[in-house]
This record gives sequence, C-alpha cells and structure tokens, in this order.
Amino acid sequence: MLTLVLTAFLAAGGPATLTIEVKPEASVVKVDGKKVGTGAKPISIKLPAGKHTIRCELKGDATTDEVTLKAGEKKTWKWEFTGTEKTPSTTDPVVPEGGEEAPK
Repeated sequence: MLTLVLTAFLAAGGPATLTIEVKPEASVVKVDGKKVGTGAKPISIKLPAGKHTIRCELKGDATTDEVTLKAGEKKTWKWEFTGTEKTPSTTDPVVPEGGEEAPK
C-alpha cells in the first residue's frame, strides 16, 4: 500500500516549492496561518499543490495574498513594505540654537 501511495505521489509531480522574499528583516511571514520565518532571509518551503495563503506582518501593517501552486512547480513570491518610517513626534517646545524658547 505504501508503494502505491508513494508512486501516485511521485507521478503527480511531488510537492511544489515556494520561495518567499520579504523586506524589511523585521517582517513576519505566515503561510496558511503558520509562521514560517521573517524577512531576514529568503524562505523556501515545500507545499502540496493547491491554494495557499501568504500573510506578511510588520508593526501593525499587513498584507495577505493567495497563491495557487501546481505539483512540482517552483514559484517565488516577493513583498516589500514601503513608507513604514514614522516621523518622530514631540510635544516639547522648539528651542532655537541661541538657547531661548521660541516666542509664543
């Protein structure tokens, strides 16, 4: 029975290979709801043929995409978060270079 299952699996082309490249390094990557890595390095995983959900998260921002893989296929998926730099904010008064507080 095991031989029959293995033969059918190999005849179908085997699992697909999905490579995921995400920036920046702090991004968290999930496939089908399970954490598979971060943006620190490319992630290469084997998955069965069919539809899979990729989710990338970074500091409260996220993107979700669905990919369809064929048996034996090799696919690369890339994402880069842009505009994630936040401008520092302050409530302190602005003090000019002379050291005196700006007029009110």
